[in-house]
Amino acid sequence: MSDDKHGPQPSLRPTAPSTLAVSALVGGALTLLVVTRYYQQVPDLAWYNSAAIIALAVLLAWLALNTKRTLNPNSRRSQAAVSERSEAPAPSTVRGPEHALQIARLAVLGKAASIAGAAFTGAYLGFAIWLAVQSDRLTAASDDLPTAVLGTVSCVALTAAALWLERSCRIPPSQDDSEDRPPE
Repeated sequence: MSDDKHGPQPSLRPTAPSTLAVSALVGGALTLLVVTRYYQQVPDLAWYNSAAIIALAVLLAWLALNTKRTLNPNSRRSQAAVSERSEAPAPSTVRGPEHALQIARLAVLGKAASIAGAAFTGAYLGFAIWLAVQSDRLTAASDDLPTAVLGTVSCVALTAAALWLERSCRIPPSQDDSEDRPPE
């Protein structure tokens, strides 16, 4: 329990680099274990899987850009809103619990997608490493190698876009918040 008069404050911490590294290592290790034993039964790698991952990365990047613009308007808009001294909130300010909930959902989406993207990056990278080693012996391995490299690159793009979305959801402190806090 919290002694605070408003109760415990929920928090969502940024994704740690160690979490992403462990996810990638686990994904890569599991893939290497499966591929070394069952390569003949593994379905063919298709380029459209990477295209879907890149499309998801583009969607997350677009969400990150729009969220960043909403939460952190540029200084020109801020100065114009201050000079007008209108009582209505600026169009880019976040007001009400609905908007806060939307931002929280986007932050959770970014966090989940970054961890999943790191795990799939490790999986595709493990597969690509195994294929590179076996490409001299197996013609099928040399045929699958470019698709595995494309999958690795698309998963890295997904992870980067998800981390950007997560970072874009940080709400900057308002002037009212800084005035209410006692000096440290």
